[in-house]
Amino acid sequence: MMRGVHAFHPFVLFLYYVGAATLVMLYKHPVFLFVAIILFIIFNLQLDGGKALRGWFFMLFYLSFFFLLINPLVNRKGNHILFYFNNNPVMLEAVIHGIIAALSIFALLVLFLSYNIVITADRFLYLFSKWLPQWALLTMLSMRFIPLLKRRLREIETVQQSKGLSVKGGKLKDRAKNGILLVQILLTWSLEEAIQTADSMAARGYGLKKRSKYTPYRMRKMDWIALVYIVLFTIVALFGWWLGDGVLSIEPVLETMVIEGREWFYLLMFSLYIGAPLMIEGREALLWHFWRQKT
Repeated sequence: MMRGVHAFHPFVLFLYYVGAATLVMLYKHPVFLFVAIILFIIFNLQLDGGKALRGWFFMLFYLSFFFLLINPLVNRKGNHILFYFNNNPVMLEAVIHGIIAALSIFALLVLFLSYNIVITADRFLYLFSKWLPQWALLTMLSMRFIPLLKRRLREIETVQQSKGLSVKGGKLKDRAKNGILLVQILLTWSLEEAIQTADSMAARGYGLKKRSKYTPYRMRKMDWIALVYIVLFTIVALFGWWLGDGVLSIEPVLETMVIEGREWFYLLMFSLYIGAPLMIEGREALLWHFWRQKT
């Protein structure tokens, strides 16, 4: 039996992720983005104990650090000079732009990690296979493309190492030759499986206009309540963004990062939307804890 966020309808879950990604991209304030990152990380820890987060953390960190570093080096707009690097001024405004960009990228990527866990392949196909069957299949395969090829490449490398072929030792020419061989085996394996998958789905009638199918998902009362919650808080958060709250003004005048006035209200609305899955998972954890005590 599915519990927590997994028990909700795929449309409700997908709508939450669309709204969360939209708010993260629209709200350009370090405090808002930092709160979002903390909530997303806690949610990932609740889902799988942080397994996916640990696997991708260094890539997330280095990618965010790249945006943080590159922006002050190429952006010369601003009025506050921090220091000179190779006779070029490094502006405070450019550094803040880089911080916001790095936090936005980090938040979106951590959100996508939980998306891969919650929106499974069958949920994604349920949402889009009826209207866009080819696009849905292509998108689903693309989402699993990188981790699948990464796992297969490790398997191929392990087998080839038993035969004395390695890309980690030896002469550069030999390592390059072995690397090309590994990639060739990987592509051949992937193409063969792609043909088999296409033939199998064609035989099962995927993409036909008139066909029967089993639909395990039904909109229930809690799904409608969650849907109203998502729509309501999205409207309020978007209205706050339209008013300029949650967006740090950098040019022409640098605004303070301190949260003031009604920004506290919209920070609360933003947090309640982003943290909705945490409340659901927390409620399930409490119910499970009390149920175990009673039994």
